[in-house]
Amino acid sequence: MKTAIHLEKVAAIDLASFSEPARGCLTVVESHQHIPFSIARIFYMYGVPNGCARGAHAHRETEQVFIAVSGGFSLEVSNADQRKIFALTEPRRAVYVPPLFWARVYNFSREAVCLVLTSASYDPADYIRDWNEYLSAVGGLQR
Repeated sequence: MKTAIHLEKVAAIDLASFSEPARGCLTVVESHQHIPFSIARIFYMYGVPNGCARGAHAHRETEQVFIAVSGGFSLEVSNADQRKIFALTEPRRAVYVPPLFWARVYNFSREAVCLVLTSASYDPADYIRDWNEYLSAVGGLQR
């Protein structure tokens, strides 16, 4: 799935949330409703030490959605020329990251839980972990 990778394809998503004072809040995430793919894998990060960053890689084919289910963190998404930074602090807000974008998660609060939904199961061959390799992979896609 190689397409031009313009940062406009990275999108913030407002998830459906319902709140009742006596019962609290409920937020819903559904494949092809709130996110643009079928969910194949779910993982979450927590207890990330102060100053530590996670991610710092791109995927060749996998789509991702990042959600701060507790606390907060920053998500930096880059292509070869630009970057966007999202401050995720609300569980009803998510960020969609298509394939071939470099993503880095950092600035975790002490109680942060970062939930990630992906369109594919784990496959080491799908990862681009070296920035220079990433630049080579996307070099012809920027036009």
